[in-house]
Amino acid sequence: MSLSAAERQRQYRARRDADPERKAQNLNKDRNRWKKRLIAGHASTVAELGEREKRSKRRYWREAQQKCRTRKLRLELVEMTPPQSPELAPEQQTSRLDQCICP
Repeated sequence: MSLSAAERQRQYRARRDADPERKAQNLNKDRNRWKKRLIAGHASTVAELGEREKRSKRRYWREAQQKCRTRKLRLELVEMTPPQSPELAPEQQTSRLDQCICP
């Protein structure tokens, strides 16, 4: 069975982060990419935003974090629940019509 793209990505990141030197290189590359975006004007720090934009951005962050926590909790609850009991085969199921005594 082949892995999904998400599973391959998880494995790749786990291997990458297992090596401290490689992890440091990746973090440095991300830092440089962020600095380039700041210089180009494609990104801005919160300090550069106006008060209204700050409130909006922080509200967005709070809501996104809450959604993330909810999804994580829901996933943990699903993993904790026992598996469902097997359903009866169609020939074993009975209906009300089978139980009815009709002339």
